[in-house]
Amino acid sequence: MTRTVDNQRFQTIIEAYGATPARWPEDIRAAMHAFIAAHPTEAQGVLAEARALDDMMEAVRVADHRHAEADQALFENVLAQFVPVDTVVALRPARAVSGSHRAVVWGIGFGLAACLAGAIFGVNLSLMSLSDLRVQTVLEQVAMIDGDR
Repeated sequence: MTRTVDNQRFQTIIEAYGATPARWPEDIRAAMHAFIAAHPTEAQGVLAEARALDDMMEAVRVADHRHAEADQALFENVLAQFVPVDTVVALRPARAVSGSHRAVVWGIGFGLAACLAGAIFGVNLSLMSLSDLRVQTVLEQVAMIDGDR
């Protein structure tokens, strides 16, 4: 069965799969090429925009991988300062972790939980303060309006 592609379908496929023909569904690829040949001006404009978006997304993906590799290296360096080289806490079952390492893990967990609780409590206090300020402002405005009468 031969498929045909109109302008709307062409744009939909390009938006969904990008400008690279290898990413297009195999059963419609020939029809997409036929549309490009039949409508070169329209197709090239759509493809140029899609290529720009594809390039931008590829740049972000490459940057994310670089950050991930740098983050992994940093994590390994920090871990190496606190844990002996022959001990891998993250890969061992909890029952195999020695008592001193378990205390460190619990301490770190407790500290992170305390930080998170403090941040949440601080945000809630800030929101309550903003709410009180808004109420006070509204009451002052009502008092000013009532004073004009």
